[in-house]
Amino acid sequence: MTPPNARPKGAEGPAEKKTRRPRGEPRPYQRASDGMWCVPVELPSRDGTRRRKVLVAKTEGAAKEKAKTARRDYLKNGDLSTSSVTVEKWMNIWFDTIALKKIAPRTASSYRGQINNYVIPAIGKVRLDKLTAVHIYRVADYITSKPKDPKDPSKGFLSSTTAMNTHRMLAVALDYAERESRITKNPAKLADAPRKAVGNLGVMTAADGVKVLQAIAGDRLGSRWATALLTGARQGEVIGLELDRVTDVLDLSWQLQRITWEHGCGSSCGRKRGTDCPQRKITHPADWEYRRLGTTGLCLTRPKSAAGWRIIPLVEPLRTIIERRIAVAATEPNPHGLLWTQDPKLNKGGAKGTLRTRQPLDGAPLDPSQDNLAWHAVLKRAGVGSFPLHAARHTTASLLLEANVPEAIIMKILGHNSYAVTRAYQTVDRTQLDKALTAISALMPLDAPPVQG
Repeated sequence: MTPPNARPKGAEGPAEKKTRRPRGEPRPYQRASDGMWCVPVELPSRDGTRRRKVLVAKTEGAAKEKAKTARRDYLKNGDLSTSSVTVEKWMNIWFDTIALKKIAPRTASSYRGQINNYVIPAIGKVRLDKLTAVHIYRVADYITSKPKDPKDPSKGFLSSTTAMNTHRMLAVALDYAERESRITKNPAKLADAPRKAVGNLGVMTAADGVKVLQAIAGDRLGSRWATALLTGARQGEVIGLELDRVTDVLDLSWQLQRITWEHGCGSSCGRKRGTDCPQRKITHPADWEYRRLGTTGLCLTRPKSAAGWRIIPLVEPLRTIIERRIAVAATEPNPHGLLWTQDPKLNKGGAKGTLRTRQPLDGAPLDPSQDNLAWHAVLKRAGVGSFPLHAARHTTASLLLEANVPEAIIMKILGHNSYAVTRAYQTVDRTQLDKALTAISALMPLDAPPVQG
């Protein structure tokens, strides 16, 4: 009897040999639940635990092709992505477990807004391991096509600067995904970052500065605006000044900021805002220094860079203006020891038509948003047009340049952080700073009565 596998008589050529699967190559199997073909791929362990990725296809041949492609990717990149989470899920994981432990609360608030308002709507449903540079470009396009105010399209669209900042945040988040082998390459590094938009804050002239100083003569907080114009200090640095940090210099080692409260109850209290939560909290890195001012969200925090920790000499006429303010502050309630505090508040009034009256001073810190509104009210009184509060720093810089002050001195006064002038800082002494600030004061001669406290 002829064996079933015997070759027919007269057949030529060598007998066919059954192809063996190479040693170590994963073996496909068919999944009983849905009939899909799967190929398990073992990956190197990072922490002693087993790691593997399962490739799935409709046919055995397609599964084998996926395995070959995965092997090429592994040889090229040294690893394979093992993530099946979406971009939305990963961004939330990264923000909650990593970012909050490393960045200051104000930055965290900005990141949260970028994630919720731009990244998730644009690419949130994309699988993380399928993310490409094309998806990164999609985020930028989504941002720059988004109206600043949906109710008023005439205000235009969000700028490429917003897109650039979001791109940078996204690149950091994807760096951590790459570290954890959730992706093999960071697609944000393969895509060109958006260019920063050209800004036009406008610069107040020396004549505008004089008009402002004349308009605030006699104001209780006039010295606050004089300090901004004559030193170029940032808003938070000025309104956060404490009396014990004012001598013959201004010590700008702290700044006042409003920090957003978070729910400490896991959002179970039923209140919408974190500030109303009975267990409200501020999440921050372990090395973030801050001091709370009472029970509000206003805090004194350290500047974000070493260049921000600086000393500015007091020269005339600002020295006299500040000394006058210190004398007035000594007669007012001041629980936090601040150089400037809020003006008297208006009470809520009574029945309709009843005039609101001012309450006594309580020594509350200046709120940044209210301080900004007060700045625009001062500009209107002075009749110099409208400029953002930050434009006062640009004005100071322009006047220092006009007075031929060396760039290194300007950088020291304004607290800019630049590698190019770091070595120059080492040669800047107090005498040079005095001369620079005296020069800018000379460009804004104050003929009006001296500014009051």
